[in-house]
Amino acid sequence: MNLISNIYLIIFLPLISSLCCLLFKKKRLPFLIALGTVTSLLFLVIKILPEIFHHKIIANDFALSAISIALEFKLDLLGIFFLLLVIFTKLIILLYYRSDINQTLINSNTPVFYGVFLLHLFSVIGIFTTNNILNLYLFIEIYSFAFLANFAITKDFNLSKLKFRYYCFLVTAKLIILFAFLTIFLSCQESSFDKIITLIPILSKTNWQFLAIIFTLISLSITASFFPFWLYFKKIHSPQLIADFLAFDTLFVKTNIGIYLVLRFIYFLFGQDFLFSTPIFPLALGLISLALIFYSIFKLSNQKHLKSIASYLCLNNFGFIIAAIAINKIEALQAAFFYIINFSLINIFIFIFATFLKRNYQTSSILKLANVRKDHFLLILPLKIIIFFIAGFPLTILFLANWHLATISLNFGPELIFVIALIFSILVQMNLVTKLIKAFYFDQPQIKQTKQVESKNHFLYLISFWIIIIAIIYLSLGANSLNELTLQIANYIIS
Repeated sequence: MNLISNIYLIIFLPLISSLCCLLFKKKRLPFLIALGTVTSLLFLVIKILPEIFHHKIIANDFALSAISIALEFKLDLLGIFFLLLVIFTKLIILLYYRSDINQTLINSNTPVFYGVFLLHLFSVIGIFTTNNILNLYLFIEIYSFAFLANFAITKDFNLSKLKFRYYCFLVTAKLIILFAFLTIFLSCQESSFDKIITLIPILSKTNWQFLAIIFTLISLSITASFFPFWLYFKKIHSPQLIADFLAFDTLFVKTNIGIYLVLRFIYFLFGQDFLFSTPIFPLALGLISLALIFYSIFKLSNQKHLKSIASYLCLNNFGFIIAAIAINKIEALQAAFFYIINFSLINIFIFIFATFLKRNYQTSSILKLANVRKDHFLLILPLKIIIFFIAGFPLTILFLANWHLATISLNFGPELIFVIALIFSILVQMNLVTKLIKAFYFDQPQIKQTKQVESKNHFLYLISFWIIIIAIIYLSLGANSLNELTLQIANYIIS
């Protein structure tokens, strides 16, 4: 009963806190409420983590109606994994981008912003914990509203125009997914995922064309809604600092939700019997993954700006995640989860360090690292540590991801192409590490510093950097335990 109560607290705490932000508007209270809420959620998730891994699934379904948002939830190994990553990411966003947010907002808008921030978090938790397709659509709607509301804090015309374009794009995607969900509901006369799963094999035998159309519609809508990389690359070049906050949320939070939904629909709704029964689906995924991997390798080979490097490293990781799904083996899925962790920790650190360079030197060029080395030793030290993880040294997260993928691919079958892609990817990463080392220890042509970070902001920057570093080192030191956890999740998904 205590476990159930904790899960309900995780689901509804951000919603209650969102209302509190609007009621208590004095000075820093909205920020402190948001920070306290996210920190509490992180501790609650860590607290229930061992029990979720022990029971595999914790569910509470009163089955009172088709939509029972206040009573129904299902938290499993996959959900708790992504829940932990996204809440951790939200904590970093809140700490690191506070100064940008405060500079952009006027005082009267501050409570509204943090209220929307927590409403956004509530919808994300709802997506990870719902066991009902109609509830899922409702949470996606709340998520979309909160995500677009975040754009309202910017006064930049180009970003506002981009918001409108994305809104139109998103409305179309949501109409498609609503049509697909309603079709499933009307066909199965059920809205519960567990009950629909038992009916999908019957539909796959009697009407597989219909099921293929529904899967295609859902795939298109999820891709349009949660993998808008074109949107991210447009925002990354904006001169406004707040654009970094929006880009960060787009790239790291939205993409993780998309990966979760992809895994949920592929392995739990449409199942192994339908999608992997023919070689067409794995082949299509394999081609998509290779296109992403080699495109990111090509772009990484000549990048000198850390923001662009972080984005293409994300694209590279995403390509290998799709490759692991295409292989559809337990060890490949283990590799996928290591790539997701690398995506959510190493790449996040590179991105926020790039935004620090942009604040101080108006560029995220690697050439400016020599300046940081002289001016801010404690800020450059974390990046020196991260070099080992970018290079994929033994026992690092990227090494374990590459190891599992290479092991399962070395069977001299069609999967061997992924080993070739992996070799090229490692070579490019080593070239990147060489550039970083040269920037650290050899003076580069310097441009006069035009913007100095205020000393009072250094504390939050340092806290953000070292929180990520501690998490990365902790996971690396516990590599055996992490390997066991990813194995449990992979077994759970395949079975």
